[in-house]
Amino acid sequence: MNKAIVLVSAPALALALALSASADNAKPVDSPADGPAAVVYDANSAFEFLKTLAGDWERSNGDHQHGSSSRAVTFKVTAAGSSVMETIYPGDPNEMITMYHMDGDDLLLTHYCALQNAPVMRFEKTGKPGEIRFAFFGGTNFDPKVDMHAHEGTYRVKDANTVETTYVTYSDGKPGPKVTGTLKRKQSK
Repeated sequence: MNKAIVLVSAPALALALALSASADNAKPVDSPADGPAAVVYDANSAFEFLKTLAGDWERSNGDHQHGSSSRAVTFKVTAAGSSVMETIYPGDPNEMITMYHMDGDDLLLTHYCALQNAPVMRFEKTGKPGEIRFAFFGGTNFDPKVDMHAHEGTYRVKDANTVETTYVTYSDGKPGPKVTGTLKRKQSK
């Protein structure tokens, strides 16, 4: 397959503390006074931060792939607070969904891709403030040694309204170029 893929999550990969929390004033649990960019995330705190991303976002930078010119990304806390759903290109024929959820002590990401596969990534603690990283953990409907798929992603939290993303796809078992972008929360009018 020669198709390229771009994920903007937020990987993704990070990102409503409660279902009733407003996107404009949500904050991660136990965040230091310096905000979410100063947190050294573990799986639980990363998941709580992902919940604060609930709302509408716009992506800048990065390439537009899968034939979409959309820059829209939405996050929604769902399933009684147990999952975060990221919708990339909402309403577009090439819309993609990334689901984040805890599995015991592990934070998992499953990306339902326009390539018609579903790679799974698991949170890896980096020890770097503001960084939420996901590494390949398996998936369905593809052979990771051959087929193109999203393989890893890193989110760098800049503040409650800005997240930089980097994703790497693999094809023929080898990494492709890093694809980067910036997510900015759309401000309500």
